[in-house]
Amino acid sequence: MEKIPVSITKCSSYQLEEVQKAVLECVESIGGISSIIQPGDKVLIKPNMLQGRLPEEAITTHPVVVEAVVNMVKDIGAIPMIGDSPGGPARGMESFWDITGFSAVSKRTGAKLVNFEKTGSYKKTRNNIDYRIAKKVIDADIIINLPKVKTHGLTIFTCAVKNMYGVVPGLIKTEYHKNAPNPSKFAEYVVDIYALSKPQLNIVDGIIGMDGTGPSAGNPKKLGMVLASTDGVAVDVLLCEMLGKSPMKIPTNRIASEQGLGEADLNNIEVIGDIPVVNDFKWPPNIAGSLDRIPPSIARGLMKLFWSRPAIDKKVCTNCKTCVKSCPVDALIENTPFPEFEYGECINCLCCMEMCPEKAVYEDKSRLSRLISRFA
Repeated sequence: MEKIPVSITKCSSYQLEEVQKAVLECVESIGGISSIIQPGDKVLIKPNMLQGRLPEEAITTHPVVVEAVVNMVKDIGAIPMIGDSPGGPARGMESFWDITGFSAVSKRTGAKLVNFEKTGSYKKTRNNIDYRIAKKVIDADIIINLPKVKTHGLTIFTCAVKNMYGVVPGLIKTEYHKNAPNPSKFAEYVVDIYALSKPQLNIVDGIIGMDGTGPSAGNPKKLGMVLASTDGVAVDVLLCEMLGKSPMKIPTNRIASEQGLGEADLNNIEVIGDIPVVNDFKWPPNIAGSLDRIPPSIARGLMKLFWSRPAIDKKVCTNCKTCVKSCPVDALIENTPFPEFEYGECINCLCCMEMCPEKAVYEDKSRLSRLISRFA
């Protein structure tokens, strides 16, 4: 059986020349850009634009990585577009593009920025579930996925597979959270969306990632690498192994593997390049995932002693109400001076934590949960 190549190139900074060289080296190592893109192709470049946050906060794909990929696409004679849909309400998409640095990339390179909220969507069905996928994604000849290496409170890890969740426009994403309140069910939705919009090329911003309580409230973590592969599942599996987590403990890896959407066997992945040494990568505790494995009748009884739920740090909260607008089940109510949770309605999807621009939402845990977290 032919092995799936995943290329790794060391990259220590976000200087354009260094990043450009690393990206080209990675892509050349897996067959070259001409094996994937032809002159005249419409290429949708899909970064991670979770929030309108500055590049140095390590929440979004760095604009220099986006620029390096745009230049590569242009050099072959194809037509690059840059598009993503933020995780919460995106009022004034132009401000998101400005803050993340994508507007500046567009001005320098001529690559068009596309707003998934305004360009419409198609209905696509998989596993008997209807999804809305941005038209620009489906209509593109080629999709290049540009994820950021980060932890995630609900799915534990977010990279190539999870990054494609952003092809769902606007607040439709919160409806899927509502319909899939536990980690495994939500991961099934994420994998479906990845399969419906499967990118032909994945180039990973692993120069500075995020560990701890990602994908937005964690800590920037220097990893010093760029990765590339045509197989997003292989990328995610390899990265988890490199960062000290058993790949099959990540729900999206396990489900994508079960569905045959990519290579999940490390023995069948060919690593091209040197694997950087990463010390002390901090993974979030998988409390919700533990409850996934307990029968519902027992879990309901345990929840009185074993719980983890979002809470608001009143010393940090600015009452911007982003959490209220991002909640898929209206479990947060506006109040003065701070929003308040209605925990009877909360599904623990952590959208509020993911979208809070001030990192004011944290996980409040019972004593039993805190004890178990030490061994998770």
